[in-house]
Amino acid sequence: MSRLLPELFAAAVRRDGASPLLTYYDDVSGERIELSALTTANWVAKTANLLVDEYDLEAGETVAIGLPPHWLGVVWALATWSAGASLTSGQGTLAITGPDFAVRGERETIASALLPLGGRFREPLPDGVHDYGAEVYNHADVFVPFDPPTADSPAYDELTHAELIATATPFADRVLTTRDLTTPAGLQVLIGAITDGGSIVLCRNLDPAKLDRRVADEKIDRVLED
Repeated sequence: MSRLLPELFAAAVRRDGASPLLTYYDDVSGERIELSALTTANWVAKTANLLVDEYDLEAGETVAIGLPPHWLGVVWALATWSAGASLTSGQGTLAITGPDFAVRGERETIASALLPLGGRFREPLPDGVHDYGAEVYNHADVFVPFDPPTADSPAYDELTHAELIATATPFADRVLTTRDLTTPAGLQVLIGAITDGGSIVLCRNLDPAKLDRRVADEKIDRVLED
């Protein structure tokens, strides 16, 4: 098994790029989106190119993800690692925030409106905040890092790529969770899935009355508690 997160994800794309990797529900907005490993890889490449080309993210710098449980959090985590940077639970060199603008980066702050398909904001943004949805589509679907990470590069706070991978248990089944997949507990789920061919149904604002039907409709094998 690879000790490097971008390689682990690339192997997942090669293994079964067309099958669902991440299915996202928001029971308040009614949104549902399903991403295959290949579609996720396209978003990751576009985002990594955005981070490097527009915001000069360099290897060894940090990115803070201030989003609710959302599929874009997965994209940003994988893009950050692809660029050789690491995630941080504190203030990052760069930060991605939602429409609450609750998180700011030391150098750059990028915001997502959290609209379907990563859509842009419909209202002007605060000064110094960039619109992810307005910029990401301009970037290429292929990313080649200038300074790729190694197994010993930081991946999340003090944990290296190899150490973060070691925290996860690989799984090949389909799980439903409400966890934020960019927290330590959520990253264990994400990494476990991409390691062994698993898939994730991520539910934000889960309506408990819909749980049993969703488990049946999505052919869920396990429900992961927070």
